[in-house]
Amino acid sequence: MTTGEQTIALVGSINRDTIRTPDGVEVGSYGGMLYGILSLAGMSSAKIFPVGNVGRDIRTPVMELLGGNSRIDLSGVCFTSHQNPHCVLTYDDAGNKQEVLHGGVPPIEFEQIEPFLDCQAICINFITGTELSLTTLQEIRRKSSRLILMDVHSLTLATGAGNRRYMRVPEKWESLVACADIVQCNEKEGALLANEALVDDAAVIRFGKRVLGLGPVGLLITRGDRGSHTVIKTASGQVELRSYRAVPDGTVVDETGCGDVFLMGFTSKYLSSSDLDSSSKFANRVAGINCCLRGIEEIGQMGRILEA
Repeated sequence: MTTGEQTIALVGSINRDTIRTPDGVEVGSYGGMLYGILSLAGMSSAKIFPVGNVGRDIRTPVMELLGGNSRIDLSGVCFTSHQNPHCVLTYDDAGNKQEVLHGGVPPIEFEQIEPFLDCQAICINFITGTELSLTTLQEIRRKSSRLILMDVHSLTLATGAGNRRYMRVPEKWESLVACADIVQCNEKEGALLANEALVDDAAVIRFGKRVLGLGPVGLLITRGDRGSHTVIKTASGQVELRSYRAVPDGTVVDETGCGDVFLMGFTSKYLSSSDLDSSSKFANRVAGINCCLRGIEEIGQMGRILEA
């Protein structure tokens, strides 16, 4: 992992998805970390190291999707006897989603991640919210000086009656995000953690100061069709807010995985440029492509569209 090529570890879960979109279409697919893995393979030449536990019930489709790509190293994936997470996602016309989660696999232990700590970037995506304990995250931070990016995502979700997911402030969230260099969340997740709606620049900056005060150097807030915010601390110590427009690529058909793809776009561009502006713009570009693709089966078109 010390060659000149980009090396990126993706830590998270692979879901079996049932996606119901507002146009009445229901698609059975696979998702979670797959959106990040396959989109990254399409948008960059990086060597990709997925790390996670996967139920043996989906081993065959996972190997069919990932096993034929020489740039995807599956040595960090452990197939377990548990039922793989199955996420049922129902979207309404406003883009809101209802999520029901069945099944589950064991958390990832530090020993499973340790061989990949020398990757240039370690992307931690809480697909289910239970992938990593705080102790494991803190051990990763202590043992690695590499860039660590974290998508808060399902850390903000608990499971209630009927396996329905609902939002709540996660315990010790400040300690969790303190383990990352770059933290990503969407506006709803950010508002939950901030304990106030992020309705204006002042609210976003207040939240940004709180997050950056914990140790991260950047906060990415995705905003759907309104683009994204990036909050950073300048060399003089001032907290600065930068906003970026969305880059739609056609008719929106499926928003699943847009946050995952956004993080991959940012990571890939940042490793090659160390520039927050170009990285945020590219992240919006690839997220805009993703929302015009339906399900994981079409994510392979990412590279072709970028080259067009």
